[in-house]
Amino acid sequence: MINQKIAGSSKGNLGEIIPHIVQTACAFHSAITFEVEDKRVNAKSIMGVMALASHKADCIDVFVDGDDEEEAFKAIAGLLE
Repeated sequence: MINQKIAGSSKGNLGEIIPHIVQTACAFHSAITFEVEDKRVNAKSIMGVMALASHKADCIDVFVDGDDEEEAFKAIAGLLE
């Protein structure tokens, strides 16, 4: 299991990249979840990620667990950083 905090995106508003985040997460077998301010959502759920985007936070906790977790984490982190 990989658990790491990622600082807010320098690529702009999280809301603008939600479809890319969800599509990327769905490409992996690993379970991928995001947590902000005690709210945890499945990264493969567009509604969950949209709800999380409404929270203004400096960082996001990313949890990845599964057989392709390293590749999944790198892909997700690349979108969020």
